[in-house]
Amino acid sequence: MTITAQPARTAAIVTALALVLGGCQPSTEPTVPSTEAEVAEFAFVESAEPDAVSGCLQPGDIALALDAPGVPTEAIAYGEGDRGVILAHQSGQGPCSWDAYGRELAAGGYTVIIPMLTADAAPLLQAAADWLGSKGVEDYALVGASMGGAFVLAAGGSLSPEPAVVVALSPPVEHGGVDALAGIPAITAPVLIAAAEDDEDFADAARELAGAQPAAELLIVPGTAHGIALLASDESVAGAVREAVAR
Repeated sequence: MTITAQPARTAAIVTALALVLGGCQPSTEPTVPSTEAEVAEFAFVESAEPDAVSGCLQPGDIALALDAPGVPTEAIAYGEGDRGVILAHQSGQGPCSWDAYGRELAAGGYTVIIPMLTADAAPLLQAAADWLGSKGVEDYALVGASMGGAFVLAAGGSLSPEPAVVVALSPPVEHGGVDALAGIPAITAPVLIAAAEDDEDFADAARELAGAQPAAELLIVPGTAHGIALLASDESVAGAVREAVAR
């Protein structure tokens, strides 16, 4: 069944999306006002006219769109496997920013979905988990970078089914009204938080977040690499994420 968005809700989500994708320096993480509208039980469905994911779409990939008229939120999915990974992008970026890593995961036997996020990200992450479930994939990792890291920590404990593991790279404590510090205690799955020591105040944020979740694994590495760049710049981070996703 297709759920139709109410006009006021749709306008609020469109505004939030424009703010999220407005561009920023990844290490400064500007504030993104969150929408006050509720987003209820939307679903990703296959799209015949992809836009935001068209730059990284390859033959065999699945382009998805949210079944909410007027909400320009898309996702890209690929890979086949009984374990899944949801990747949450940084501010000022989109699904294609995760493409190289996503394809590495797909080659390793994972089903990968990368949604475009608005400031009200939790329902979109739930829609991604639901899409995986529709493909028979109930066991999945939830991985986010920077803004996306805050979003996965804030939402991870509320998703159904709960992710098998949550990974946050360079997460801020709060982003655009989304409070990762308040959300992380609700996560019962293993949590990995990683940041570079000299990346603005993100190492301090990582320490604060890990302190709010006693079971969290904290990895602070030298340098200034931020978010997704941590995976390419530091093998200890890349290895820790590979191990976490494989749990």
